[in-house]
Amino acid sequence: MILCIWFYAATSSGFVVTPASSLDMMAARFVASMMMHINVEKDVKNGIQMMKYSVNHYKQFNNVIPAFLIGFNCTLISLIVEINVMIILSSLKDILGVVLKYVSLAAIANIPRFYYASLVEHKMCLVKDLNLDITEFRSETQPLNGAPSYIHVLRAIYKVWRVTFCTVSFYFMPFCAIFLNF
Repeated sequence: MILCIWFYAATSSGFVVTPASSLDMMAARFVASMMMHINVEKDVKNGIQMMKYSVNHYKQFNNVIPAFLIGFNCTLISLIVEINVMIILSSLKDILGVVLKYVSLAAIANIPRFYYASLVEHKMCLVKDLNLDITEFRSETQPLNGAPSYIHVLRAIYKVWRVTFCTVSFYFMPFCAIFLNF
């Protein structure tokens, strides 16, 4: 769906990011952008935690790369959805349009949750309450001593994503939502 939106934005002459014409329009865009930020923040955090768990507990996996990539993709898709929503909302010229587009885009962001909730008596439902015990802490056991080099590469990728989330996404995303309106 995101690719369809990108295609529409690239090919449509009617899609133009415009500054807000009034304070109420700016407020509507900002509030909708922040609601989407709060909506996807938990997905970004979960993805980052998955990446950290897979790197620190790599010995518990037959192949750690798919586990790491699931967390990476969760984080990446959530950030792309959030940025797209901000750009799309900045192209609208009326408050009702902002509200309606936010509702429809929030539904798109929740499609994975809708799909997972529709699974009934599936083997994936058995793991939803599974609690993974975190036993490897870098401050105590140094879990990466003797780890293969690709684990160190995965840890570097995790750290870059974590720093990006903590600085850009968590602190500066509200400012991006404001500056995009000018």
